[in-house]
Amino acid sequence: MLELKPPLVLLSGPAGFGEYLKLIDHRYVGGIILKTVTLNPKEGNSTPRMADGDFYVINRIGLENPGIHEFVENVPELPVPMIASLGGDSFEEYLEVARTFKKVSDKFCAVEFNFSCPNVKEGGLSIIKDRKRWKTLIVEIRKILPDSFLIAKIGIEGIFVEEAAEIVVDTGWNGITLVNTVRGLHFEKGSMILGGLSGPLLKPIALRAVYEVKRRFPKLLVIASGGVYSMKDAKEFLNVGADVIGVGSALFKDPGIVEEIGKYLMEVKG
Repeated sequence: MLELKPPLVLLSGPAGFGEYLKLIDHRYVGGIILKTVTLNPKEGNSTPRMADGDFYVINRIGLENPGIHEFVENVPELPVPMIASLGGDSFEEYLEVARTFKKVSDKFCAVEFNFSCPNVKEGGLSIIKDRKRWKTLIVEIRKILPDSFLIAKIGIEGIFVEEAAEIVVDTGWNGITLVNTVRGLHFEKGSMILGGLSGPLLKPIALRAVYEVKRRFPKLLVIASGGVYSMKDAKEFLNVGADVIGVGSALFKDPGIVEEIGKYLMEVKG
């Protein structure tokens, strides 16, 4: 099992490559999941990239990143345990990214593969549409990274989370992050922004996903992702079985919430 003290991570995407750590007492951060890296560099989508409503944030960043080759040459040195996040635009790209990452895998306590980004045309969410092919892919990734703690990041679109979790368990992976953003649409000054929706509106969906997966697969590590904005939110995710609490878009509102939740988790989880 992945031991993070406290069991709290800054989530991939909002946490970037560690920029927010400058604003947070490191004692209350168990780890950070870095921004998703793909085979080739990505500039991301054009602006506007983000907007918010009363109970949500919507983004269309588009996996902006330096590419895996640049990443392995310049692995960040951060004061907390790091979890890499890897993605791809095709079956073959996921494997190439995994092979390249292996050179630096000993610098990370775990690696999360993003199978659910809604903001790219290929890879991400689309890769799990073909169940048999997706299962073959993650079997091949396990062969490339036999000693890594492997985590699959899943959303609620394209597959039932229970079905995804069963495949993750059957193929010898170690954990699952639930849930990624869901596709949403927001009007900003009369223009539409199509992107991934996160924030408090996502919490009831994420709670149900964590509950259903943990009930069926109690030994599978589950990172809760979706609408954690307070200590109360963290407590509710613990109540449905989450092993690790993830904070994402709340960082944009108040990075100080991480310390509040971290202190609480240290009290109740040691």
